[in-house]
Amino acid sequence: MPLQSLMKRLGKMTAKRILEPGSSDTQAVCDRIQSDAVLKKARIHPFSILVALENYKKGQGYQGKTKWEADSNIIHAMDSAFYKSFTVHYLEPLEKNFVIAVDISTSLSSIVPGTSVSTAVAVFASTEANTQVLAYSGGSLIPCSVAAGMTLEQVTAELTPSESTDCTLPMAWATENKKAVDVFIILTNNPIWAFRASPVEALTKHRQKMGTFSKFVMCGLTSIGHAVTDTPDRGVLSICGFDLGAITLIRNMAQGLI
Repeated sequence: MPLQSLMKRLGKMTAKRILEPGSSDTQAVCDRIQSDAVLKKARIHPFSILVALENYKKGQGYQGKTKWEADSNIIHAMDSAFYKSFTVHYLEPLEKNFVIAVDISTSLSSIVPGTSVSTAVAVFASTEANTQVLAYSGGSLIPCSVAAGMTLEQVTAELTPSESTDCTLPMAWATENKKAVDVFIILTNNPIWAFRASPVEALTKHRQKMGTFSKFVMCGLTSIGHAVTDTPDRGVLSICGFDLGAITLIRNMAQGLI
């Protein structure tokens, strides 16, 4: 069975007792999941591994019909595979300047299906060297220190929920500090924003001051039907939901492929 298919079916295999705690079959699966050679051959994106891990840890399928008790050894193996995948699955750096701004308002305490804010941040911070991570809430930027090599637990600890949302703050920060940014990525799931100015106006001001065609991605981690604004600007993109496809879409936009 291909490795990605195996990871997706771990819950069902555990539920049907094909994989039982301490069995030789379970050990064989764990060894295969975290094998450098197998991971390199499979070329599974780190995000896909993490989604499979989070789904397995839930102990039930999407519809709740199939249930299982997650095996700690399998969880450990998948966690190990996630971190190893950053080195064995070569993701060519785009060599762009990214600012990833994370809304840490209290709305982010809600569950985001299939992913999390810290997951998205960790993937970008680990694959793109020129990434500045900012947290914002309550009308101001919050001190935040996220870098490549940090574990998800460490990233999550930096992104502690706070109050309200103003997604123009990261662009204002970059403009005031004269930092040329190729792509601004805003991660949020708050449908109610308090803008000092419109996001497109803040983006335009940054472009004019820095002399670069900066791009802006508003990524709502839950589908709430939001939109930044109705604009024909090809450098502005709104995304509802977040998965591997969203990462690919953002990378393609950064490269000017779309």
